[in-house]
Amino acid sequence: MEPTRPTTRYGFNIAIICALTIEADAVEALFDQYWDDDGPHYDKAPGDSNTYSTGSIGRHNVVLAYMPGMGKASSAAVATNCRVSFPNIKLALVVGVCGAVPFVPSSDNEIVLGDVIISSGIVQYDLGRQLPDRFVRKDTLLESLGRPNPEIRGLLAKLAGIRGRKTMKSKMTGHLNELEKEPELEAKYPGVAHDRLFNATYRHIGDGKTCEECGCNGELVSRRRLEQGIPQPAVHFGLIASGDTVMKSGQQRDDIARQESVIGFEMEGAGVWDTVPCIVIKGACDYSDSHKMKMWQRYAAATTAACTKAFLEFWAPSITTGQDGQNQQGPSTAKCE
Repeated sequence: MEPTRPTTRYGFNIAIICALTIEADAVEALFDQYWDDDGPHYDKAPGDSNTYSTGSIGRHNVVLAYMPGMGKASSAAVATNCRVSFPNIKLALVVGVCGAVPFVPSSDNEIVLGDVIISSGIVQYDLGRQLPDRFVRKDTLLESLGRPNPEIRGLLAKLAGIRGRKTMKSKMTGHLNELEKEPELEAKYPGVAHDRLFNATYRHIGDGKTCEECGCNGELVSRRRLEQGIPQPAVHFGLIASGDTVMKSGQQRDDIARQESVIGFEMEGAGVWDTVPCIVIKGACDYSDSHKMKMWQRYAAATTAACTKAFLEFWAPSITTGQDGQNQQGPSTAKCE
């Protein structure tokens, strides 16, 4: 059932936060309705410096927030302002691209470029003390980001099940096919030949140049999934590392993955996590090593947007009954200054 256009900002329950324009473009392309084109604008609360797009995805009214820059300080400010202007937000989705850990710790699962990671928790890996010979992360109860609330944990448990995975993958494939029809999104799969994983100790030779331009000829790590042809993007559930540093070291990537059991690296989730109930949904566009390039960003942004829409088809909105006996999604008729 498609939602009706909210009369005020109180009618929005889902926020989607994107750091890059290409990430937001892919999400907005999957809107089912665009409220900005249908009626007066919702405006913002005093002091809110954010920029928004509003619309619907499935049965949810959503507000898409554009970040002015990357990093957790920017994402925290955006999330805080968003909740002031849209006070009934019950879930924030931090959507975009990330670096992946190619082999999931303590399992035989592989992550290839274009796969999507959904966070079961956030590890703020750059918060700690830099000692002369090592970095010690602060990980006490008061210094760690908490786990998701029961509603989020329950849904993630459902989606991680056999039927949940199959259904979500099917929905995701359909949404990705729609995005691939829009030429400007450049959402096509770049090709197996361009998905190359080097040994963690082999460093990229020339910063700012592609591996072809600078002649990277290190030994490639074999990938079982790539040997089977073009892989369908998979969804992985697990901890994701969040910090203000772009991870471009294969050795540090593997060390942190082994110590913290994380499966990806990104830069915005930690800023939103303590502000509003939050899930990070990000697509693998590189392997968090020195060979990081932007070739896969648009495809990863598309797979993530497709996964986000599929995810929202499982998320059940909170329904209240109005005085007229009709079901309502929150107090959408309340006055909003």
